[in-house]
This record gives sequence, C-alpha cells and structure tokens, in this order.
Amino acid sequence: MWIILSVSVLLTTHSSFVWTAYPFTFSERECRDLFPERIGKDSLSDHANHDLPFEIEPSDSIYGISPNGIHVTVKAVSKWRIKGIIMQARVTGNCGNPAQQHPVGHFETKETSALMSANCSSGHQFETITHKTYPLDKDNFIIRWFPPEKTTANIYFVATIVSGKDEFWTGIASHVIRHKDQKFKRSETPCPMRNSTNTDGGTYEAHSGACQFHPSVYLTTSFIVAVILVAIGSK
Repeated sequence: MWIILSVSVLLTTHSSFVWTAYPFTFSERECRDLFPERIGKDSLSDHANHDLPFEIEPSDSIYGISPNGIHVTVKAVSKWRIKGIIMQARVTGNCGNPAQQHPVGHFETKETSALMSANCSSGHQFETITHKTYPLDKDNFIIRWFPPEKTTANIYFVATIVSGKDEFWTGIASHVIRHKDQKFKRSETPCPMRNSTNTDGGTYEAHSGACQFHPSVYLTTSFIVAVILVAIGSK
C-alpha cells in the first residue's frame, strides 16, 4: 500500500520579492538618496557634460484640483533605454531638511503593469515606483500619482534610471508642480541627488524607514512544502 501525503501551505501576504527590482536593494539609505549601492560605481550623471538622456513629464503643472491625480511620463530621449527605475515625488524647500528627503503621495499600478509600488517610509504606502523584473527595457511608460491629502507644498518627481549593466543615471527630475493653494517661486528647484559612491558629498543625513516592496494587490501563492511517500507493505 502506498500513502501519499501532500502538505500544502497557502501564503497570503504583501510579497517581499525585492530581488526582482535589481539593482535596487531598498535599504534605508537607498530609499533616501536613490543611489544603487549594489552596482558599486558612480552615476553617469556625475560625468555628463550634456543633457541627461531621460525626462520626466507630469501631465499637469498644478495639482490638487483633479481627483484623478497626475499622469507621469518617463521617457528616453537618446539611444539609452530604461532598464530599471526607482522614482518618488518629493516636496520642494530646504534640501538639507530631512522632510525634503521623504517621498509623498502614492502611485497606482495595474496588476498587469511592468511596474510595482514600494513603501519607503513608515506610515505611507505605495509612494515609490520601481520595476517588477530586470531588465524593464522600455523607452517610455506612464504611471499615475495621487497627492497626499494633507500636503499643500509644491512637489517634483525625481528618479534614478538604470540604462545598462553597471550604468545608471541619478537626479532625473521633473519641473516643479505647484499646489493649487501655493504660488510658484523661481527659487524652488529639485534637490540635488547623490551621484557618487563617495558618501561624503551629495547625500544628506536623514532618518527613513527601510523600503519594502508592496504590490498593489495581495498575492496568494500555494507552495508544496513537502511530499512524503510512505511505503507500507506486507507480504
């Protein structure tokens, strides 16, 4: 007689397969300065003597009016393609202020999208966007962002984009988007981002919770934990 015992465990969770978003590790520091430590090289932005090869274009220059949020287009404007990305919305202001180093609002993705949202600060959800699998290999994509309910500051979008093996560009930023209750100040510009493996410059000290990948929908996965074959025989 053969008895086949199959043990199946259902795991329902906000998945944490952060390895799929290579080269990003979603560490506390990486959530703050959007610099992929894993590559171990300087950003190509640090050596660029021309315009950056990617652009971020929000659909509106003012937010807080439409309940439908803002559509954000990220596109390549040269030979480079988008192989990977990490992007956030941040408020303008004093770049040395820790508040300027935290993401605001949240992104919305579809289950079929090649992108996914991540949590980079405690108390907030889906405020960082990245790729599900590497390489993403796109020349453009559009994602929708919704502002936080209690923020009335002017904001901008900033990203680090991976363009190839060991090649990435930091400080890809949009123009400043004005809140409907605020005035635009010419002095308001995106904050500079870290572009070098040298952490002595270009990085501001601030505390931020570690990033955790959270897709927009729950994932239910069935695993076969063990299959045990027990042979019970008798002559």
